[in-house]
Amino acid sequence: MKRILFAILICAVSGITAFAQKGELMSATHNIYTGIAHTYKVTGDDDISWEVFSNEDCTSTADAAAYTFTGTTNLTKELTLTWNVAGTYYLRVKQLNTTTSCYNYKTLKVVVTAVDDMTFAFAASATSEDCAVNISGADISFDVTLSGLNLVHVSGKQAQIEYDVDGGTKDWLNVSLAEGSVPGTYYITIPAAQLVSTTPEATQSFAINVYQLKDGNGATNDFTATPVTHTWIATGLPTISDIEF
Repeated sequence: MKRILFAILICAVSGITAFAQKGELMSATHNIYTGIAHTYKVTGDDDISWEVFSNEDCTSTADAAAYTFTGTTNLTKELTLTWNVAGTYYLRVKQLNTTTSCYNYKTLKVVVTAVDDMTFAFAASATSEDCAVNISGADISFDVTLSGLNLVHVSGKQAQIEYDVDGGTKDWLNVSLAEGSVPGTYYITIPAAQLVSTTPEATQSFAINVYQLKDGNGATNDFTATPVTHTWIATGLPTISDIEF
């Protein structure tokens, strides 16, 4: 019986020690991509300090290369961190009452995902052929898909792509917030001025190359080495003879 009680006591002490290290572990989890700077905040008038750990019990500090503090101190109520390395971390804040010398902890689980988790693709339903735009002057929309565990694409935080047409000047373009022609897709719209045929009566193809995807939080996946390309064919317009008069 004494051995059983002793074992129970050891377990209880271990549990108390674990809690003492991390304080309250919040039920919420912050999901974020590598390379993103994010500001964490607490309120109150007591002294504040922050630490990053690699385990839930907050006994192993995270590798210093895994994150970067913005600023010169971690003793502020607002702390901006840039997460450099994918992984699961525990951000602990310590609040100390200097009058009573009593302190408490609160810990937030942060899951950092590599930015190449974000993907962009032209959908199978993307327009691949239409009449040359020389006469209509109509912009052309293409169905696209976005994916990513933490990808942000909402009103006020719209995803963008870096693209060019036929290797011309690169530019950034918003991905629509509205649904494309097929459920589950969005769309991008290429200005007609970039798709004008050299000879409108002849069929001509255009290569639309996408090099980077940036989500609404600024997380950027650069796939310049292997761009995503979609070919659009401008069908030649009818050749009309002069009007006789």
